[in-house]
This record gives sequence, structure tokens and C-alpha cells, in this order.
Amino acid sequence: MDSRSDLDHYNRQRHNGRWGRRRQQGAWMEFHQLGRSGLRVSTVTLGTFNFGGPTDEAAAEEIIHTALDAGVNLVDTANAYQDGRSEQILGKAIRHRRDDVLIATKCYNEVGPGPNDWGNSAYAIKRECERSLRRLGVDHIDIFHLHRHDLRTPVEETLGALTDLVRDGKVRYIGTSTMPSPEEMAEQPGLGVVPTWRLVEMAVLARGSLGIPGPVAEQSPYNLLEREVERDILPICREYGVGFVAYSPLAMGYLSERFLGEPPADARFTEWWSPRGTVWEPVQRALAALLDLAAEHGQSLPEFAHSWLSGNRDVTSTIIGPRTLEQLTLALKATGTTVDAQARQAVDAIVAPGSSLWFRTIEQGHRGTRDSEEC
Repeated sequence: MDSRSDLDHYNRQRHNGRWGRRRQQGAWMEFHQLGRSGLRVSTVTLGTFNFGGPTDEAAAEEIIHTALDAGVNLVDTANAYQDGRSEQILGKAIRHRRDDVLIATKCYNEVGPGPNDWGNSAYAIKRECERSLRRLGVDHIDIFHLHRHDLRTPVEETLGALTDLVRDGKVRYIGTSTMPSPEEMAEQPGLGVVPTWRLVEMAVLARGSLGIPGPVAEQSPYNLLEREVERDILPICREYGVGFVAYSPLAMGYLSERFLGEPPADARFTEWWSPRGTVWEPVQRALAALLDLAAEHGQSLPEFAHSWLSGNRDVTSTIIGPRTLEQLTLALKATGTTVDAQARQAVDAIVAPGSSLWFRTIEQGHRGTRDSEEC
């Protein structure tokens, strides 16, 4: 291949955000460029929310090493996951494999009773970064995400603190994760699942008047039932060169036949959101139709959900959060497949592109509960 062909091939790969596949321990993993950064990440991100909670340390360590052996190079955690235990378990597990792992962690959520124990102030960001570094036992964090946007703190202050961390070598890249809580959405019905104006503000300020690197990654919920990001967040990520990392690909386990009818009492989703009542009836109809569609394609619904996401070129990587090694194995297998155009059209007929049948329903249920308590 001559130099011109080499350059053409390079530009195609760069434009597509895809940088080939690598064989690792008998498995193939594909890697995508993260936004406009030079960082290349696996199409699967290992999520660690369960580590130190329902998943004990020994099981978590086995999951981590199995994922790394399969070619996963990005692992996601947060300062608030299991009160910091998730970070500790991750750091201990990778202490001899640090060069194999890109660590993404987050700050914002409440970590104590004090008035400055949450948010994106310079004080909170720098303190939580130092705490995360200690728990992880590393000298830098590869991607430091804002777990939520903090409307009480000027964005200039937030960006300034993050830039200081990058310049100090404690953080390599910064990212966002912008889903508001159901409580916030109940108070502000017009608020989107992702407050996209805040992401735009950060990108414009960073690369414009402040002249500093902006976010390279955005984490948002995206699955067969939750498609609101298609309306604006995905186009914004394309426009501003921000990689899109999808989380909750299985809608916290709701995309399963277990939730058809009476929700299982032992499920975390049931405990948190109590998916019952008339507000959930449209979701139940969609769930039944999606179960049938997956069966027509010879897959379980969780497998079909992963396949549907893995074929989406707007998705840089998908966070999977297994509780067990079996769940990890299923997800890794499914993310190596895609669904065809006909199946995608069938999904669109069940859940319209850009619509929200998951988080909006959670918000409506929360608002109904709140209103009944106030009466």
C-alpha cells in the first residue's frame, strides 16, 4: 500500500472514529477514538457500580480481569459508588495491570453531611479528585467526569478547577454525565433527560473564551426504551467532537422478561422506582413487543439490547455493569454482534426515535408519588 493509500485509510478510520480490532486472550475487541481526543477506548466499558455492594471483592476482581483479558481497556467508577469501596476494589485489582487500564471516575454526588460535600465547586472537585486518587492507589485519573451538572456553581469555576487538575498531571481528560435526577425533573417538567444547553455551554466556553480543553466524553442513558438523547445530545456530541458513552443499556435490568407483569420484588429497579400503575402500561406494551422481536431474531432481550447499541455509530462505548461473571460473559458476547436494518426499523415502530419510555416514566411516577404525599 502506497503512502497516499495509507493516508486515505488513516483519514477514513479517523473520520469514522474506529481504529480496528485487537485480538486479546483469544477474543476480539474493537476500539473507537474518544471524540476529537487521541485516546482510543474499547467499545465496551466495564462499569463498577455493583463492586463492594452486591458483588463482593473476590467476584469483582474476577470480573475485572476477565474483562481486561477480553480486551476491555476502559473501566468506569465514581467516588460515591458504594461509599468509595468500588474505587478501592478497582485500584487493588489492577495494581499490577495499570498500563492495561484507562480509569474513568466521577465527582458531584453527596459524600457527606456538609454543605460542600457535593457539587462541582473548585473545592469539591479538587478534594474529591485527591480522595479518588488515594482510594484507587494511582497517580492520575484518565477521564474525570462531572457526575451531574451543578447549577449553583459558575461553569467557569468548574472548568478552571478541572483544567488545574489536568495541568497538574492528576487528570488526563475531562468528561460529563448529565442526566438530572427524577426529583429535579419532577420539579422542572420541561427539563430534558440530558440538559444539553449545559454541555454546549461547557464546550463553547472551554474552546472559545477560556481557550482550554473541553470535555472529550459524555455519559448518558441510552437503550431500547430510552432514546431521548437522539434528539439533541448525539448531534451535539458530533458537532463538538465529544465521544458518547452509553450507560444503562438494559435500563437497569428492566429490559428482561422478569419485568413483564408484576415486577420482581428482589430487583434493584423495583426497590428504587416501584414500576407499577397505569403510568407504566405503555412501557409494558413496549416491553412485550421488544421481547417478541428479540425472540424472532433468536436472542434474549438483553442480548438484543446490547446488539442494537453496538451497531450504533454514534456510540463510542457502552458501559456494562455486571453483578456476576455470567452477566459479563453474556454482555461481551452480545456486544460483538449487531442487528440488521429491518430489526432497527421494527424497534423504531415500537419505541419512536428520540422518545423516552424509561426515564420519563420514572419521573412521572415520582411526581405522582410526591403529589399524593403532599395532598
